[in-house]
Amino acid sequence: MWVVLRVLFLGAAVAGMTSCNPDYNIAQIGTQTQWTPVKNLTFTGDLTYTHLDQKYAGVVPNGAAAVGKPAALYELKDQNTLTMMLKVQRNW
Repeated sequence: MWVVLRVLFLGAAVAGMTSCNPDYNIAQIGTQTQWTPVKNLTFTGDLTYTHLDQKYAGVVPNGAAAVGKPAALYELKDQNTLTMMLKVQRNW
């Protein structure tokens, strides 16, 4: 089971926000494939789809470079993420 934790912190009064409901739902589905062509060598591929259904609405300005994003208006909406991981493992 994979767990994704995302934290969204917004100040008490943010201009442009039309809904301040912190409720959210997360749905995930994923698969993993492993192939061992020889003893002690494994190739692994993980694929995970995540849907974040969040209840905030509106846009928020981001003027702080400390959060690592460019200054812009960001729309608060649901998010979909597709994650893929490839791994090669050799055991001795």
